[in-house]
Amino acid sequence: MKAIEINGNIKTFRRLPNVWEDENGLHLNFTKVADPKQYGFYDVVTPQYDKVSERLSAIYFDGDKFTYDVVAIDLEGTHDVLDEEGNVIETKPNYDIVELKASKIQDIKTEAGKLLSPTDWYVTRLAERAVEIPQEIADERLDIVTKSDTFETEINALTTVEEVLRYTHAFYPQPSLDEVEPLTE
Repeated sequence: MKAIEINGNIKTFRRLPNVWEDENGLHLNFTKVADPKQYGFYDVVTPQYDKVSERLSAIYFDGDKFTYDVVAIDLEGTHDVLDEEGNVIETKPNYDIVELKASKIQDIKTEAGKLLSPTDWYVTRLAERAVEIPQEIADERLDIVTKSDTFETEINALTTVEEVLRYTHAFYPQPSLDEVEPLTE
């Protein structure tokens, strides 16, 4: 990625433009320019950062490159809610842990519902006609419901916003490359 500062504003490009016009005129085949720095184009360096607890600052020029600072997010902080005159009405958390937990739990229940849906007809058949659910299907459904309940319990046990934001679950985890057997002929 490249960037240039024009009239105090930084403009980024995925790659150098094919055509560039500046105070020196029109430059064709600009992507083939040997030294784009002579035209003010420098590399953009994006530092590694934790997307849960950090963010990037505004882009800035750092002598030989454009870059960002990594800034910690105040996950446990608060902010004031003001009325029209600027008076504080209330102070609210930046992140509401109760709402975050509820959202994660709802996502899990929705996913569980989608996983159960293809076999719901077995339950309907049992209720309407007393036809037994095959044991394999009953075991699969019980596994989904049990996992969903476990995930909900785990989420409710979390005590910080960061823990909730970092929480992940998988009803059927993908095996790692170490666990996958190589194909043999």
